[in-house]
Amino acid sequence: MAASRSISITYVPADCGSIIPGKSKAPKAFQDVEIASKLREAGLPYVSEHHPLDAPATYAATIFALGRVRNEEVNISVCQRVHRTIAQNLKTSTKPPFQLILGGECCMSPAILSAFWEHAGSQSPPLRIGLLYIDADTDLASPIDPGSTGIFAGMNMTHLIRSSGALHSMEQFSRPSGEPVCDASNIVLFGINMSSSGNKQEHFAYLFDNGYKVVSSASVAREPEKRAREALKYLEDRVDVIMVHLDVDSIDPQTFPLANVPNFTGVTFEDMMRAMKVVMASDKVGGLTVAEVNPDHDPGLEMVERLTVQVVGMLAARGGEEGV
Repeated sequence: MAASRSISITYVPADCGSIIPGKSKAPKAFQDVEIASKLREAGLPYVSEHHPLDAPATYAATIFALGRVRNEEVNISVCQRVHRTIAQNLKTSTKPPFQLILGGECCMSPAILSAFWEHAGSQSPPLRIGLLYIDADTDLASPIDPGSTGIFAGMNMTHLIRSSGALHSMEQFSRPSGEPVCDASNIVLFGINMSSSGNKQEHFAYLFDNGYKVVSSASVAREPEKRAREALKYLEDRVDVIMVHLDVDSIDPQTFPLANVPNFTGVTFEDMMRAMKVVMASDKVGGLTVAEVNPDHDPGLEMVERLTVQVVGMLAARGGEEGV
């Protein structure tokens, strides 16, 4: 299956799912370093740009009830708009453009995966979608947890796999069958920081007891290409199209503090890019989300520029035919 040489960029200026402002500025930062122009200059002339939000979706201090999340209506609206945009992008040709989603919030993942599943279901035969989830956190917090903070960003995996306590308002982002977009057969959690206090033992127990493939940040730091090849093979053996989610908190902040919330993973920027180059070379990869970028940590946009150059290089190196 040849990779598409067309690129659809979707900019999602949102930081409504957490309490630290700044992520909503990420799309503008990528535009300021001219990511679209860089893609065209790298030999990818068919680049379209999309803006699902009329204005940045930002956090507001608010109360919430147990079983709900803060700013729920705004977060759901962002997901709906992102879903609509990605679904439309995938319908544009017989070979859909590669989807590059730049944010912003990680919480939009279920909406993106749902759009991919819908398109996959329209193919003959239907295709299976998979997810490489590159993140330092398990993101398995639940709205029904005792003492829940109601922060939506920590519940992304909960809504991807629809584990206990997942919001009913997120059930609309499913496979056409109504099943969750992800389960143990079509996702790899890559770069999880096993020593982070934010990752609870009960969350690890849930993943291991239910057969999820988890790759630790320590193992990625030691052997980035090897771990990437293993994760890629796991997914390629099971699915037809792979979506890649890169949460930049998977990169250690000691030398690359771009993430909204730092996480000391031990994985350098260079090591993570080595791993990603392995994955992104696969013809089965149909999209990449870059999430949790906070340009307030990068006043000169040097880190955004470095990340952009790497992503452009990976996309330009993929196979495929011009005009597809």
